[in-house]
Amino acid sequence: MPHPTQLVSSLAAPERLSLYARVVSAGPEGLDPAELQGARPAKRLARLVRDGLVREEGSRVVAVTGVFAEAMRAQKEETGVTDPVDALFHEGRLTSMPAKRELRLAVLERIAGRLFAPEMEYTEKQVNAALRSCCEDFSAMRRYLVEEGFLDREDDGSRYRLPRK
Repeated sequence: MPHPTQLVSSLAAPERLSLYARVVSAGPEGLDPAELQGARPAKRLARLVRDGLVREEGSRVVAVTGVFAEAMRAQKEETGVTDPVDALFHEGRLTSMPAKRELRLAVLERIAGRLFAPEMEYTEKQVNAALRSCCEDFSAMRRYLVEEGFLDREDDGSRYRLPRK
């Protein structure tokens, strides 16, 4: 199984990323390699195959599902490092809000850092949409983020932003 950094490296070149996107977009039936003309696409495809992101099935090229999850699982096993915050997420979604304040703050920091960019302002609708991607009770999560100081909110509730450091 490739190392997670190897997978990221494979997709770092825009041309390989675009090719990978085409294969993924083709769905389970895959992509006909004949659609890729020239030496450069063949070389890019060879790199994606080598790194385990795609495979050849008969006369088609298909995406390898689960390669990222498997690489991360293998990396965790290899390093023996387990983050207690990671244990609270399943497939990118928060499964439960921890009762311990220290762990809860770590979860809030992770969510704020991943979903919101510094110096950007967000409407409540944008904040809700972002939070829906990682938790069921987005309004409670929004309230936690504001109450614990991970998001600043205008007094009228019209705008949100990460706090200035």
